[in-house]
Amino acid sequence: MGAPSPAPGWYPDPSGAPGQRYWDGQQWTIPARPPSARKVLAIIAVPLLFFGGLATGVAIGMHWDEFSTSRGSSHGDLNQPVRDGTFEFVVSDVKTATSWYAAGCDTPSVPRGQWVIATMTVRNIGKEPEFFDMQDQELFDAAGRKYAADTRAARSMNNEAKPHLDPGFITTVRVPFDVPPGSALDRFELHQPVFSGGLLSGGATVKVS
Repeated sequence: MGAPSPAPGWYPDPSGAPGQRYWDGQQWTIPARPPSARKVLAIIAVPLLFFGGLATGVAIGMHWDEFSTSRGSSHGDLNQPVRDGTFEFVVSDVKTATSWYAAGCDTPSVPRGQWVIATMTVRNIGKEPEFFDMQDQELFDAAGRKYAADTRAARSMNNEAKPHLDPGFITTVRVPFDVPPGSALDRFELHQPVFSGGLLSGGATVKVS
């Protein structure tokens, strides 16, 4: 009668090899093989590719932000072209008014203070259609106070509140601002549409004074 089988458990490898093997009550488990060099490389490569790709994406994003910022801002005076993103602006005239009568309308647009009306041309120098949006345009006075364009008055002063511009096309618009009477004007900050990158680059600056 043979010796009784050992209870299931871990025991020194009966072949004499270093390490242990498991006895399940009937047979020894097959020795575990060390992972192949290919598997080791794969295990290492996956996180490296992930974090490397992430770092590359961050680097590309940083480069794009720097590129879009550097190309977007410009400075000029009246009657000089300035650019923000894919829009080129020329402010040709600035005047004040206490009311504005739209063509064919007997009811004037009356400001709380006075109108500052900037007449400008806008050209799409990019490769995609865009809309020029009045509400993205800003006026600063000499005290540093900022005024947003009055989009309601803009509708009565222009045929379209958001002129559509295909690549290469140009439009002339009047952009009204409601400011306190006698305000000393400093500059306009003009922007391409916010969803196309505008307002992220600082805008194009046109000095008034």
